[in-house]
Amino acid sequence: MNKNIFLSTMLCGLCLASFSAFANDKVQSTYNAQKYQQVCKGKMQGAPVSFAYRGIIWNGTCQTQFFPSSSKVMLKGDEAELNSICQSNPQATSINIEGKEIKGKCALGFKAPHP
Repeated sequence: MNKNIFLSTMLCGLCLASFSAFANDKVQSTYNAQKYQQVCKGKMQGAPVSFAYRGIIWNGTCQTQFFPSSSKVMLKGDEAELNSICQSNPQATSINIEGKEIKGKCALGFKAPHP
């Protein structure tokens, strides 16, 4: 009897663990440079924005940052270089992240609040 309860509990735990891993993956891979620029189109720097994307409501402000010109570049969106390059050189057309040169431009886009 105890063995059946233990096995049932383990199987339920395995099922729920897969859902949890899927939900975390969804949040970690949400950087979309085109979407971030689109929500700030026509707004000024510092303007508050709120939008829904991939089942999550995002709140933040429009800030100048570096956006890659190719959508195939795999970025997380929280790299320090994305924000710092535009503060020092607003006309920057390339950036070096982890030894890789990435072409792009500085533009106004969504930025989540950071502590």
